[in-house]
Amino acid sequence: MEKGRLDGVFLAVFVAQGPLDAPGYARAWERALAKFQAIQRLTGQMHTQRSVFAATPAEVERAAPTGRRIIMTGVENGYPLGTELANVRRVYELGARYITLTHSGNNQLGDSSSAREPLHGGLSPFGREVVAEMNRLGLMVDVSHIAEKSFWDVLAITRAPIIASHSGCKAVCDHDRNLTDEQLKALA
Repeated sequence: MEKGRLDGVFLAVFVAQGPLDAPGYARAWERALAKFQAIQRLTGQMHTQRSVFAATPAEVERAAPTGRRIIMTGVENGYPLGTELANVRRVYELGARYITLTHSGNNQLGDSSSAREPLHGGLSPFGREVVAEMNRLGLMVDVSHIAEKSFWDVLAITRAPIIASHSGCKAVCDHDRNLTDEQLKALA
């Protein structure tokens, strides 16, 4: 980051997709917590003179003049949330400022762009609750990796702008997580 003069970055708390059951959710939650702790060690113990954790725009603005690298975080794959809506608030309290709803497989929140067959036909009822809670808390809804039907479901219910943190233009590169021209126009 220093060599490239990158002032700030979002580090992803990523947990791969696993089984959609209580033991799978519990393992994923523990893995996510360990990654949040690692990010806190990075900024709070290991590199305190070179980096700072930020969870708000004001914290970013205060940190920018210090020359330290600004570390923010998001959750890549909503799978670790399990079926506990309170976990959305918990990741927010740990500093996450976005959640990518799915990753390379369908999960309890909705259908993934990578899945061969839909599980929910878009967002699940729980996924709709999660989006509403994210809007309420101020967490950005990240639509990268979600199925096209899930994307349209998010747009229909969100009360806040959404992001596609790492999706491109499908017309340029036909990758499953990339967005059609229609989706890109709707995102704008």
